[in-house]
Amino acid sequence: MKRILYVGWLGFNNIGDELMWLLFRDLCRSYLPDKHYDVLPSIPGVDIRNPGPYDTVVLGGGSLLIPGYIDVAYQAVKKNKRVLIWGSGHDRQEYPALGASGKVTTNLAYTAENEATNAKLAELVRSSVFCGVRGPLSYQFLEDSGVDMEHAIISGDPAFLLHPPSPPKRGQESRTIGVNWGTAYNRIFGGNEEKVEQQLAEALRQLISKGYRIHIFPVWGPDREACKRLYAKLGNTDKVELDLELYHHDDLLERMKSYALTINFKLHASYLSAAAGVPFISLGYRFKSIDFGLSIQLPEFVLSTGDERLGESILDRVGSIEKESEDIRRTISAEKEKYRLLLEKPFREGLL
Repeated sequence: MKRILYVGWLGFNNIGDELMWLLFRDLCRSYLPDKHYDVLPSIPGVDIRNPGPYDTVVLGGGSLLIPGYIDVAYQAVKKNKRVLIWGSGHDRQEYPALGASGKVTTNLAYTAENEATNAKLAELVRSSVFCGVRGPLSYQFLEDSGVDMEHAIISGDPAFLLHPPSPPKRGQESRTIGVNWGTAYNRIFGGNEEKVEQQLAEALRQLISKGYRIHIFPVWGPDREACKRLYAKLGNTDKVELDLELYHHDDLLERMKSYALTINFKLHASYLSAAAGVPFISLGYRFKSIDFGLSIQLPEFVLSTGDERLGESILDRVGSIEKESEDIRRTISAEKEKYRLLLEKPFREGLL
């Protein structure tokens, strides 16, 4: 029996990371016979630095193209294990300045104490049987690090594999906005979550005055306190719902399908919105958020949390969604289908 280790940030009840593992597991169940394959997740207690017991190591979805996880996969390569990079992405806290071509204007390769990671990454990609990264900025990170790009593609995030929920019943157009709020402990563009929260609250108050209802929800346990604060700032209980339940992704998709749009802090809340076919505004707090917007051809709907006029920008994008909702939905649908085929490729071609 072949043993496959899926490496991700698992066991911490974060809906996005857990979701990507579940999607990988479900594809394994569809393509790989149970009697021949044993698929294990890297939950706490699993020694990911010891690839010995496994035939295949998969660097899965999430921001894993960083030194520690790169070294885990590199060590698996050195032990002659089959290695796949499956929708992994790069992340950093510095805001990336983009040129006219859509590429970051500075070199993204590691320097100083992490410089040796570049050579490890190049060997890792060259030796992998499949290398698909989350978005164009993650792809540029590989390129700047000296990777032979013939071995890499932009596969999209595994969340693009989510099947959309059943369409809502026809009726009056939705006037509800889903709002995901939370915390990254101020490790965000601008470095000030309180300021972002104030600007978001002001924008939501204006949207309420225009007839919208607001549903506030978290996607990670530590997000709950931030959601409570935002709810208290709005002070309009007839128009605002606070839901602190951490839903299974299928249940959250069902809720999202009834929204007119979503405004999301955490990245995978925006991925879930896209999976539900619902236009989104991403409060881009890290490099990975911009990578997502570019990957789905909707970068204008990712707003930096360092934006001094963030509240105004939110209202502007809501206006754009009101006018262009159907075009946005078509764009999302086309991009999802493209990435679904790429993410399923290693399963179809028997690469595991």
